[in-house]
Amino acid sequence: MVSNSTAAHLGLQQGDQLVSLNKVNVTDFDQLVSQISKLKSGDALTIEILRDTKLLTLQGPLYPKPYEVSDAAYVSYEEVEFNHHRLRTIVHVPRSLKPGEKAPAIFYIQGYTCDSIDMGLFPKSALSQLVRQFSQAGFIVFRVEKPGIGDSRSTEQCTKMNFTDESEGFIQALRALKARQNVNANAVYLWGHSIGVLHSAVVANQEKVAGIIGYGGVSKPWYDYLLDVYRHQSVSHFAVPVKQAEHNTRLVQPFLHLWLNSNITWPKVLAAQASKPALTANLLPVQNEQVFNRHFSYFRDLNRYDFAKLWRQSVTPVLMLHGSLDIQAINSHWAFDIVNTNGLVQSAAFIIDGAEHAMLHYQNGQQYRLARQRGEFNPMIAGDNFDRRIAEKTLSWIQSLRWKRVRPIM
Repeated sequence: MVSNSTAAHLGLQQGDQLVSLNKVNVTDFDQLVSQISKLKSGDALTIEILRDTKLLTLQGPLYPKPYEVSDAAYVSYEEVEFNHHRLRTIVHVPRSLKPGEKAPAIFYIQGYTCDSIDMGLFPKSALSQLVRQFSQAGFIVFRVEKPGIGDSRSTEQCTKMNFTDESEGFIQALRALKARQNVNANAVYLWGHSIGVLHSAVVANQEKVAGIIGYGGVSKPWYDYLLDVYRHQSVSHFAVPVKQAEHNTRLVQPFLHLWLNSNITWPKVLAAQASKPALTANLLPVQNEQVFNRHFSYFRDLNRYDFAKLWRQSVTPVLMLHGSLDIQAINSHWAFDIVNTNGLVQSAAFIIDGAEHAMLHYQNGQQYRLARQRGEFNPMIAGDNFDRRIAEKTLSWIQSLRWKRVRPIM
């Protein structure tokens, strides 16, 4: 246990089993990370633990998280301001960069969750290792927290925001990144993960970038994607019988239509007769105004974007990467669909065999499923399971773009 840590001050011991945190039940590591990411230094903690079959309650403040450190980069914690938000940024500047020099930059845009992107507690996480690879290659790596997350200061919480407002935060952060004295503003690349791929399409439509890299993205409207989740993902990855999957899809479709394709108020959506079969069958994780741990307006807003039009109109080359074991980005064709819609000759799509959505690598689907079943799947402690090929493919593609720009005309 790390000395002077919150766990040490609370008196946690090896073998203690965490039951709840601030009256919220915690059953796995992801839930713990999600709950902790919503808190700030000094916030009060009340945890329940099982110790030798005895239920104990421990209380104390949340101590500051350790900052990120890197042997490949100088790390600074800064902030960017827009409207009434002050968003925490984390910047990795390569140690190889000399004073007065400018470097290319990669802006990492995370997925839909309201989890913190600060990996100070998790130096072996998949994200930490991805950032390190980019830093070693000479790139400034830039990330920004969402409103109300981590050390960001805001009167509005991420869990209350819609997709457009969240994109606006990324746009303002990108402008701040390009204005840095040590950044080559003509060589800034967006690296979108999951829904971060969709954010990247919106951001690049507002602010010029040299390229977009996407990993685990979706190419269709969110309404259609969720139908695929019930009809195809459940069968392919969760062993739901085909007939049951079709039945579930029929039950959930009216609710999805009212939620995502209408302007009906949320109370009326929940009270509608057409919604009752899906809600009664518990086919969606609805908690008050939250669905999938985001405000219902987030996905309604997201569904109204014409992403195909954005990709088609874009003058920015794209690289779309898909892991063959990705159960969130269900279809490998989506990566190629985005590239074909974009239509630029520099754009490309690749499938990375054995990679899954959180950038971990497994020999096959069975090994991946076993890791999840046994509780061994943990992107925060990725270790050797991190798939380095994702960054390698990114860097080789960027290099190909830069080579084409400087290639002499024969």
